[in-house]
Amino acid sequence: MYLIMTQISHQQYLLDKQYNTSKNLDARIRLHELFSTNPLNWQHWVFDQLELSPGSRILEIGSGSAQLWVHNLEHIPAGCEITLSDFSAGMLQAARANLGEHASQFQFAVIDVQSIPASDNTFDYVIANHMLYHVPDRAQALAEIRRVLRPQGRFYAATNGEAHLREMDLLRQQAGLDESGILGVATSSAFSLQNGAAQLAPWFSEIECRRFEGGLAVTEAEPLVAFILSIRAAESISEAQLAALRAIIDAELSAHGVIHITKESGLFIASGVR
Repeated sequence: MYLIMTQISHQQYLLDKQYNTSKNLDARIRLHELFSTNPLNWQHWVFDQLELSPGSRILEIGSGSAQLWVHNLEHIPAGCEITLSDFSAGMLQAARANLGEHASQFQFAVIDVQSIPASDNTFDYVIANHMLYHVPDRAQALAEIRRVLRPQGRFYAATNGEAHLREMDLLRQQAGLDESGILGVATSSAFSLQNGAAQLAPWFSEIECRRFEGGLAVTEAEPLVAFILSIRAAESISEAQLAALRAIIDAELSAHGVIHITKESGLFIASGVR
């Protein structure tokens, strides 16, 4: 019963606080866009892996603010039917706004991946990037994804590895910010580059993991502070802790000019539905 209540509380927090709007997600995206050491944009790289065919039916689960499509509008094959979904209506509102005049090319739906409101064999592609680790019942979610995919369809799931952003853990610890304050963001260890293939295996016979190389070389304090704050409950950090965090980051930048942060991200490509 405690586990069930914890999962419900976590999901409610994500919906009401963490992803009610795109503010927190935007802060995290901004840090990567400003300081990634890989010159290739993450969204461009992911899109290149998809190899979408003209006239396809596509479902993105947890589409957030539609960054994948905003960055690749000119590369979408002709005739595709694309449904962007999220369990947060606020996120879908941000997606519509970001797509602007192109929003009419997409359909939008509030969807819980554990119960997808679509018939069997509906989609040629399903995409679920950086979200499966949030799902309480991943087996049920993957069963649903398998159900709505066509027999020759492909499933894409981006996630992180165990070493991802490990230097941020040290910064948080130095500032006295323990893990108890991170209420809204499940660690990606629940579905990671290390264990994701095993979780996909009951549903797909062919699974490939492709890695996105590079890290972060941060040269400004405020975007890093904003990132760290974006993954915490606002009420969980005191003024003293915030001041300590800023002082630690400022001191590191003054001493070295840059803070190097490890990134470990990639994409699972799954096909051969069982």
